[in-house]
Amino acid sequence: MARTVGDATRRRKSLSLINFWRGARVDCDAQPKAVFNQKLNFRPRRRQNTGKFVPHKVKRILHRADRESYVHNGSFLEAIKPVLIIAQIFALMPVRGISSKCAEDLSFRWQSFRSCYSLVVIVLFGISSGFMAMFVILVNFDFDSVETLIFYASIFAISVAFFQLAMKWPSVVLEWQTVESQLPMLRTERERAALASHIRMIIMIAIGCSLVEHLLSMLSSLYYVNACPVMPSQPINSYLVINFSMFFHFVDYTPLLGLIGKVINVLATFAWSFNDIFVMAVSVSLAARFRQLNDHMLREARLPTSAEFWIQNRISFRNLCKLCTVVDDAISAITLLCFSNNLYFICGKILKSLQKKPSASHTAYFWFSLSYLLSRTLILSLYSASVNDESKRPLAIFQLVPRPYWCIELKRFSEEVHMDQVALTGLKLFRLTRGVVIAVAGTIVTYELILLQFNKEDKVNDCYEH
Repeated sequence: MARTVGDATRRRKSLSLINFWRGARVDCDAQPKAVFNQKLNFRPRRRQNTGKFVPHKVKRILHRADRESYVHNGSFLEAIKPVLIIAQIFALMPVRGISSKCAEDLSFRWQSFRSCYSLVVIVLFGISSGFMAMFVILVNFDFDSVETLIFYASIFAISVAFFQLAMKWPSVVLEWQTVESQLPMLRTERERAALASHIRMIIMIAIGCSLVEHLLSMLSSLYYVNACPVMPSQPINSYLVINFSMFFHFVDYTPLLGLIGKVINVLATFAWSFNDIFVMAVSVSLAARFRQLNDHMLREARLPTSAEFWIQNRISFRNLCKLCTVVDDAISAITLLCFSNNLYFICGKILKSLQKKPSASHTAYFWFSLSYLLSRTLILSLYSASVNDESKRPLAIFQLVPRPYWCIELKRFSEEVHMDQVALTGLKLFRLTRGVVIAVAGTIVTYELILLQFNKEDKVNDCYEH
């Protein structure tokens, strides 16, 4: 009996040694080692921190950080976040919780720093517009003065429109998130990252061009600082006076007011460009959601499908149409300001193209500004029209469905797509379709021919008149 027990004990010890050496092997699986440690209640001894550099741990940590940084969920809230962050830097869209991945975390509060900052800037834009109007009415009524007045007045209207949008934005994004959750899933990481990458590209190109345009504008102003300084031997003060000359016609100049005027000018310049960036981003996002549904239907169109399949896709399409209506109700005023501003300033710049420029810096600034404005308006029109294009794309997909699988639900779906006019609008006055590009071009040519008949100036003034 004792010998039998001894043999069993020896066998257990031998088995323990075998498992121990198996666990000690480099290529051993983690599961047998964990089982062995659990059976023997074995706790590995902690290694003392020797201060040695362990490259594989650092590499693992960096890989984890990169993975978290580049993983996308494909949502609109994630894609629009850079736009809203930049907007809040320049006192637009004072919404809280824009860094969150859930629409429920977004909110608007009057008693927040963002709202106070935006209200202060709106008041400054209003005061600037008031002084510009006084200058045009009381001092000098010409094309350049009216152009400056319209610029600051439109920026004031844009800032007010974005503040009103900020109060509606949490509910709009919540509706957007609900519709997104019911769409077919994005299959790959590339598809989930496509929208965010597209919007980041728009931001980088637009902000970069706006920065170059503003720097060229500053260079052209330096010509007047050297040619006819308002304050001799004080180039900085002379530049600040010229930058806000209409305001300082009524108010005595001080360096503090000059700096405030320059800040207002920078904020106004960005708000003018951001108006287009925001409408582009929203248009691209809406078109991407329609494209997501269309690609799903295209993959299944040639395969055997059921009536239930087309019912579900029809429901998703109707939800996207309702979402487009909700978004348009929120941003239609911004869209109208966007297109009307671009149309006016394009006409004004083309009219000035016939004038002789006093310096090379003026020539470079003028032609870059005109080219950028024309390109921005064209791209904005095409992006806005893409929503309507994607909403009509199912009609081409339906033609690929084999005759045996054509059903009454598919026919209803086709009739809805054909009859519905899904598009963003400018305060319900016009729809943004591809025809709007031709309409804008025709309007520019018409007004330009009228303006040329009244144009008598053939050269820009060498010096500002104060």
